[in-house]
Amino acid sequence: MDSDAFLSMLSGAIGSRVSVVIDAGLYKGTYKSRIEDVSPQAVGLAHPTLRGALLPVHRSVHIKINVETGGALYITEASIVRGITVDSVPILWVAPVGEAIRMQRRQFVRVPCLLKTGLFRLAGEEYSLEKEEWATANAKDISLGGMGFAILPDREHSFVVGERYLLDMAIGEKRFLLVANLVKKLPKGEFHEVGMAFESVPALIEKALRDFIRQQELAERQL
Repeated sequence: MDSDAFLSMLSGAIGSRVSVVIDAGLYKGTYKSRIEDVSPQAVGLAHPTLRGALLPVHRSVHIKINVETGGALYITEASIVRGITVDSVPILWVAPVGEAIRMQRRQFVRVPCLLKTGLFRLAGEEYSLEKEEWATANAKDISLGGMGFAILPDREHSFVVGERYLLDMAIGEKRFLLVANLVKKLPKGEFHEVGMAFESVPALIEKALRDFIRQQELAERQL
């Protein structure tokens, strides 16, 4: 979908959820936002925040935006145009660049597993890996996009939708750390199903994950 058609579609998607992705630099990460306004040339987003303050951004910097609307997920690159305040709401205007790609919701193969995983909630301004406690849980499935867990009800308060977590897992003989967003928590029988989506997967970890997922697929076929 070209940028003009994408903006036209977004004109009817005010309030839709958006993730702003910065791939490099001091403020590398994924930030939650939503669509506040749309013009023929750009889309106005609720200005992302970092630890309670507006995320510092610069004009013409390229970012990625992931837009959830109409039951679909669209991904495109965008260029920052300007930031303004309207009725006390800070707005970040960004112009889509190139094609907007519609992604399948389950774009990665998901396989069952029993990976013991450490989880550390990255919340608040004063969190410290030395001071805070890690939780542990066994993942029930994994893909290149994320992991799923089954959590007992007495532990579900530690898992908050929308929060970021540092995951510590062992694949083979190596340990890896990944940052993930908690995107789903639903009661199911005696457990709560929790879904984590990885923010990004470095090439070294991606290779290890691919090899592990392939091994799990082969093991499943032999059962």
